[in-house]
Amino acid sequence: MRHSEFCERLSIEHSTLSIWMEQGWVVPAKNDGRGEFHDADVARGLLILDLSETMGVNHEGIDVIMALVDQVHGLRSKIQALTDAIRDQDEQVQRQILQSLERSS
Repeated sequence: MRHSEFCERLSIEHSTLSIWMEQGWVVPAKNDGRGEFHDADVARGLLILDLSETMGVNHEGIDVIMALVDQVHGLRSKIQALTDAIRDQDEQVQRQILQSLERSS
């Protein structure tokens, strides 16, 4: 979706979106040289609105929270890749990995 549709869906001004983009809180994907937003960006926008308007979190706090959200998302992707790699192993290797994990807990 284009910038105008994104702003409309979140009921925000274009100037607010510009601030969010400058802060790196939302980053449109490039498509034919133009920035496009996706549903995940809308979800981020809703979170930013909740943080700033409902909870009164300042910009510095939002910076920290959005960085943590990005880290969690990255970790989830890595865990999924690791899980897929383990599933590709034979059953004996899977058991050894499980036993090793149980020992370390």
